[in-house]
Amino acid sequence: MGKSIDASEVYSAYFLTGKMWHCGEDFYLIEHPVFQPQTTITQSEKTCFFFVTNGWIKARLDDSVIKLLPGMSVNIMPRQTVRILEVSPDMDAVVYILSRKISEMIFIKKGFAIYTEMRKNPVVVHDEYATRTVLDLVALLRDTLEHPFSDNMLDICASLLNLYFRLAAPGNLWRTKDEFPSQTRYDQIMERFTALLEKFYQRERGVKFYADQLCVTPKYLSSCTKHVTGHTANWWINSYVLRDATQLLVHSNMSVKTIATRLGFDDQMLFGKYFRRQMGMSPTEYKRHEQKSLKEKPE
Repeated sequence: MGKSIDASEVYSAYFLTGKMWHCGEDFYLIEHPVFQPQTTITQSEKTCFFFVTNGWIKARLDDSVIKLLPGMSVNIMPRQTVRILEVSPDMDAVVYILSRKISEMIFIKKGFAIYTEMRKNPVVVHDEYATRTVLDLVALLRDTLEHPFSDNMLDICASLLNLYFRLAAPGNLWRTKDEFPSQTRYDQIMERFTALLEKFYQRERGVKFYADQLCVTPKYLSSCTKHVTGHTANWWINSYVLRDATQLLVHSNMSVKTIATRLGFDDQMLFGKYFRRQMGMSPTEYKRHEQKSLKEKPE
């Protein structure tokens, strides 16, 4: 906290430069970012909120191409893949980068429900009032980080960010705690299950591991996930692994062997068998098929 640093010192994969203020490693505020050109995708490890103030930026978020204009923002959740495609010469923006710790301090209903909704609706268009208010809050956050006056700056930043997300999030998403319906036992287990998945999916692909962590049986865990989402626990585990696998195969220069190692498989052959069982084709066949499809349609 205090004096700003260059954004490239912390996030060199994304930024060539940019003024950055921070609260430890839990919250970063970046103004006037200049982006590092990207030929491959990068995967977000934290929650990122990107608000355009001038010009435009075009990027690929997972499988979708988005273009942000002034007054628009995008929410990027952990594990989503991002690739900057084009940036106008006059583009300017504000970026927030949040750790899981501060995210859970900010979001009243944390975990599965709110993260799922934000993934479904990542782009937000702000009206004139919301845009002006958001920029005022940015200035307040910057001044607060530049002149820390308390030992509990993380709590103060979380309170200010809470106000920001009340303005930025769709109305049906951001409500007070009393307005949310009471969580059922199934809801609570689903939230805890997805939190464990975020942490262990690259190492643990068995339902029993997660059930043991939650002190329930594998059958009960699957009944909970089926009740809340319509999918079994095994489906959710595979969806986390396959999301990474398919994105890395199509949008990165990593070899199949490197991807297999990254996703926790002992060798390339095991990964190939797993992938074919889930997707009906080998990793190499999938990569060829998807890259051919991408070439046939404009970004």
